[in-house]
Amino acid sequence: MDDFSRALDSRVSQDDWNRMAGFAGVSPAELKASISSALQSSTAAWQSAPTHQTFKVPATTKSAQCETQDFEISLFKIIGVAGSLTLCGTSTSDWSAELQVCLLVAGSKVWCTTYKFDPHNLGVCFSPSVGVAKADLCFALQINGNRVCFNINGKACIWTFGWHCGDFNVTPFCLPLP
Repeated sequence: MDDFSRALDSRVSQDDWNRMAGFAGVSPAELKASISSALQSSTAAWQSAPTHQTFKVPATTKSAQCETQDFEISLFKIIGVAGSLTLCGTSTSDWSAELQVCLLVAGSKVWCTTYKFDPHNLGVCFSPSVGVAKADLCFALQINGNRVCFNINGKACIWTFGWHCGDFNVTPFCLPLP
């Protein structure tokens, strides 16, 4: 075992590996090997990589009075979020939305949650910490006319012999009220 693997083992508990592996749908050993390899092989590259966000926002899916938008957003270095936002309703005062979101580290899901929004509940913040990564994630919906815009802001950190963090604030898409 090299110094990097020993340091990672001292930072990430077996419980953290088990929890992250459950979200990723692989064994803890497979996830550990995947993340460790990605961190080791790309440390130099991602330390000098730009910290700007990139988005993957495919076409929306519509049904009756609902519209779903999938997304994948790179937040900082090798940390990102992926999920979907489903917006249902008929007007700016009669709607609901469900957010399903996962924190990604080196492309693997390591933490997931679901949250419901409505006209009186437009934002939520989470602070997942999974040993190798941590983040302060705030999700907000903003009403702009007959459109609901999705915003994510906060801070994401990755651990490689110390924490490396970056701030983000992005509005990757808006959905029309169905």
